[in-house]
Amino acid sequence: MTTTHPYAARLTCAATTAFAAAVLAGCGGADPVAGTGGTTAPAATKAAAPSPSKVKATVAKTSSAPPTTSALGAFPPVVSSGPSPVNAAAVRSAADLPAAFQCPAAPPPIVIAATGPEPAVTVCQSKLAGEALFLWFVDSPDARFLALQAALAKAKYVHAGPTWVAGGTIDPTMGQVGGDVYR
Repeated sequence: MTTTHPYAARLTCAATTAFAAAVLAGCGGADPVAGTGGTTAPAATKAAAPSPSKVKATVAKTSSAPPTTSALGAFPPVVSSGPSPVNAAAVRSAADLPAAFQCPAAPPPIVIAATGPEPAVTVCQSKLAGEALFLWFVDSPDARFLALQAALAKAKYVHAGPTWVAGGTIDPTMGQVGGDVYR
C-alpha cells in the first residue's frame, strides 16, 4: 500500500483491524459445527453471564411460551391455559404422539396423510382424554398455524402444547390433556 502520510498506514491497519474485529464479533453467535443447532457466545459474554438461577428462570419462561403468529397469519386467541401431562420434550415427531397421549397399541393409531395445506394427522384413543383425539405434530410456527386451522375445522374442542395440537369431539375439557385451549 502506498501512502503519502507517515501515519496513514498505521490508521489503515487500525481501521482494518477494527473492521475485522467487528465482523468476528458479529459471527460470535454462529454455529461453528454446521447442523448441530447450537450456538456459541464470545468469551466476554460467557464471563458476564447472570447467575444460574436467573438463567434457568429465563429459559423456562421463553421456551414454554408458544409463538402467537406465523408467516401464514396470527393464531386464534387462547381461551385458557393449564398444565398438561404430555411431555412436550418427548414429542419430536408425529410418531411420538400416540405414546405421549397414552394411546394403546390396539386399536392402532390411524395416520391420515397431509393433503394440500392440511398437515398429516394421527387419530387414536387417548387414555388422557378418554376419547379418540386428532393429534398434530408441530415443529414450527407455520406448522402450528396449519394444525390449529385444521383442528378448529375438524374438532369441537382444541388444546395445544409446544409441540402438539389435539382436537376432540366429546369432552370439552378433553380429560387431562391440558395445554392451551382454543375455540
